[in-house]
Amino acid sequence: MGSLGRPTGWALWSAPRQVVVWVLAVEVVALVATAATASLAPVDAAGLARFGLLGACLVAHVELSRTIERKREVAAGSGPYLSTTSVWNFAGVIVLPPVLASAMVVLGYGYMWFRVWHRRGTMRPHRWLYSAGTVLLANQAAVVVLTLDPGVPATAGAVAVVVLAGGVRWFVNYALICVVKLLSEPSARVRNVVSGFGEQLLELGAMGLGLLAACVVDTPAVLLVAVPAVLAVLGRSAQVAQFRKAAETDGKTQLLNATAWTEFATHALDRTSRRGGTFGVLMIDLDHFKRINDEHGHGAGDVVLKVVAKAITAGVRSGDLVGRFGGEEFVVALPDISAVELLAVGERLRRWVAALEVPAGHVSISVGAALAPDNGLSVQDLLATADAAMYTAKHEGRNRVEAAAGLLP
Repeated sequence: MGSLGRPTGWALWSAPRQVVVWVLAVEVVALVATAATASLAPVDAAGLARFGLLGACLVAHVELSRTIERKREVAAGSGPYLSTTSVWNFAGVIVLPPVLASAMVVLGYGYMWFRVWHRRGTMRPHRWLYSAGTVLLANQAAVVVLTLDPGVPATAGAVAVVVLAGGVRWFVNYALICVVKLLSEPSARVRNVVSGFGEQLLELGAMGLGLLAACVVDTPAVLLVAVPAVLAVLGRSAQVAQFRKAAETDGKTQLLNATAWTEFATHALDRTSRRGGTFGVLMIDLDHFKRINDEHGHGAGDVVLKVVAKAITAGVRSGDLVGRFGGEEFVVALPDISAVELLAVGERLRRWVAALEVPAGHVSISVGAALAPDNGLSVQDLLATADAAMYTAKHEGRNRVEAAAGLLP
């Protein structure tokens, strides 16, 4: 998994056809775009000196942040991962000839591979190559923007143009990563793929530091002294984003945990109530989950939880909030939905879970449905009402959806 050798054995070839086509197309376009911009500015002695200095800073960055970068890559999950070495890549876009700016990307990703991902086995070769390709393509887009002011690459002036170039670079890279995630996991919701915007603020902040690095690149002493400060800022920011995600996420299912779900659902209910809308809650409980653990082991129970979590996430809208409430209970918040639609969603989830194939055999769920304002005006009231309806469903035989009292005429 961690070797670049034998490309025919890469996991890419077992991916869905649309993923393979997309990844190969992005790589080809990145190479073509890189070749097209290579001759926009000549390579001179000053450019080579800057390349050497920025390259040294990049290598120092990788060496001093290897542990943090590996944790960020692992924690990214189904969301995109962006390396904080964009500090030096973006500085290179501003002050280096395009061909050397592209070489900076190759240096950074090559060094990261051999010092972080290859040694720890955390990233597959095709994913590494795709990430490098998206950054190369994003860099070329930024280079095109910078040609709006020919003086920018040499002087780091024209801040508005540089900021625009940085925004274009970020958007192209982020969009390409999100697209491949959605193609890889057709059942994934857009909201889940683009969530965690704190990581993207970190990327934008890294490019801001890249702009500062570009401004002082001709003063090597200042730049080298600034490297530890840059690493301290990025390292702390990365850890804060990582800790926040861990604090909000259930470790087994990667759904929101009970605390985070309640907080987000409360905000969503407040917004919905202010505009006079309705707000549905589904409380979902796996039937006979204790029996699954007792007969098949807790490992099989964990598999069931993960598979059911994916089915629930795939069966609701992208704006709905799915969480795990602990044990075998799940909960969904559905803003702006009618009673009939709410029960239809609950029934769809029940059917989908009943059709799942898991090692533990047949699984089913009991679902309780409540709706604001009919069944309560707070998240706590709706949870209590939906929970009571869910227990009614269990008492009526399980594997069914039950509406809260007063929900339907």
